[in-house]
Amino acid sequence: MIETDIVVIGSGAAGLTAAITACKLGLEALVVEKTGHFGGTTAYSGGAPWIPCNHVMKQIGLDDSREAADRYLRAVLGEAYREELVQQYLDNAPRMLQFLESNSQVRFKPFPLPDYESELPGAARCRSLLTPEFDGRLLGKRLAELRQPLPQLMLFGSMQIEGADIHPMRHALKTWAGFKHTAKVMRRFVLDKLRYGRGTRLVNGNALAARLFHSAIEAGVTLWKNTPALELVIENGAVRGVVVEQDGKRVTVKARRGVLLATGGFGANEKMRAKYIPTPEHHYSLQPEGNVGDGIRIGLAAGAVHDPVHAGDCIWTPVSVLRKPDGSIVKYPHIFIDRAMPGCIVVDPGGKRFVNEGASYQTFVGTMHQRGLTTVHLIANRDFLRKYGLGLARPAPFSERAYVESGYLIEAATLAELAARIGVDARQLETTVRRFNEGALRGEDLEFGKGADAHSKFRGDQTHQPNPSLGPIGDGPYYAVALHPGDLSTVGGLDTNGSAQVLAADGTPIQGLYAAGLDMNSMMRGRYPGGGSSIGPAMTFGYIAARHMAPGTVRADQHELEVAA
Repeated sequence: MIETDIVVIGSGAAGLTAAITACKLGLEALVVEKTGHFGGTTAYSGGAPWIPCNHVMKQIGLDDSREAADRYLRAVLGEAYREELVQQYLDNAPRMLQFLESNSQVRFKPFPLPDYESELPGAARCRSLLTPEFDGRLLGKRLAELRQPLPQLMLFGSMQIEGADIHPMRHALKTWAGFKHTAKVMRRFVLDKLRYGRGTRLVNGNALAARLFHSAIEAGVTLWKNTPALELVIENGAVRGVVVEQDGKRVTVKARRGVLLATGGFGANEKMRAKYIPTPEHHYSLQPEGNVGDGIRIGLAAGAVHDPVHAGDCIWTPVSVLRKPDGSIVKYPHIFIDRAMPGCIVVDPGGKRFVNEGASYQTFVGTMHQRGLTTVHLIANRDFLRKYGLGLARPAPFSERAYVESGYLIEAATLAELAARIGVDARQLETTVRRFNEGALRGEDLEFGKGADAHSKFRGDQTHQPNPSLGPIGDGPYYAVALHPGDLSTVGGLDTNGSAQVLAADGTPIQGLYAAGLDMNSMMRGRYPGGGSSIGPAMTFGYIAARHMAPGTVRADQHELEVAA
């Protein structure tokens, strides 16, 4: 039998934050990861935690208040507002941020993104923070153990691109600044490729996962990969450890302080998706292969509660799908890069627009669910395609021909021809485009207000005026790509209290058992206040869980004094 203070099951943002915090507070921590790579869903993500009242926003002259954040969450969550969870989050999220920046390699930079429901009271900017790029070479040989982003979100196989790269790269052949930035990024990638066989400039969620992984190694966290958790060790109704499988053998690990479930939800579990997610036969998940609900499964065996009302809560995103000749598929999440830009629309099977194309990914797919839509089409012309790209089809100088030939992109000389190819009424599509163009020429979307709200305006092309998100669809040829409902992750985990303790059916804590991240029934309950509304709570409740397991240690007591001060 092996013994440690805490066992963390899963290695995403929640699990690694908890493990780092525990070690810094004087505990021994073991992280067991089912797959061969650390980083979880975080490594695929944008890496932007949503943290109200964060100290980082002050760097660009912005401020926030706890009262405003609480008012906003009450407005967004409505009847889903849970007093204990929200108050614990508002108290601890800023503390977690400062703790990590003071005790690890985790860093954040300001990003003036408006909250997604920017018209509601208490909304603000810069609650979503970005992770600065990380030099993967600092991980040495362990870089190979870090989960890479989805290949379809990189260039040339392993070249990672962040939001700040997009504008200069689009203007690489138009402006000196764009050329210099692109040349710098390309030079680094080429040298990395020659020396390491892959890019080592890590950005977005991969940078966050790398910073957490690197910090966990430095903090002395024990990290086991290829080690699935099988079952919890329960003595007298309390969780005392976990049985794992290592090298084909069952190994019992005793946890003196507790076990944290942070396995990443169930997005890769077909049976659970079929049970909980709307129109599962038309739904595409982008979660890693190991996220099959292990934390939920072993938690339920210990008497936990998986709320059926919120079990299917997810972070939704529209997804396009490329079907390859070998039968495999490539899934591309249309988070904002193309559909928020001027000169495109999305139409339903009737050939009509149904949503603000620049709305948050949560709102976009939520609207699809409300209307029972399983396939819609993003439409633009060649000028748009060459400038902004459409899903997997990159902007110039990349060619779109392979995507047209595969059927991923539907190409037509006229709108009538395009309508026939995507199965909508030609007259209705032509009417939709004409009406859209009339308003777009003035920078107005009278139907859905694209670019009128702070969020879609921010996501657009800031060089385009008068409305960064709105422009007419010009002459043909035209292109369409089919969008389907999908998710970036599930968030309907086990019920917990404000200390991240897993609750039994009678509402009492199961002693020694905690959950955070996607294994915890999200405090957001399927709502989405702003970018990173999953990562922010994941890290915060991982931090809360570690602190709850650490009372009585000298470092924990000192930390409490520092927090109080």
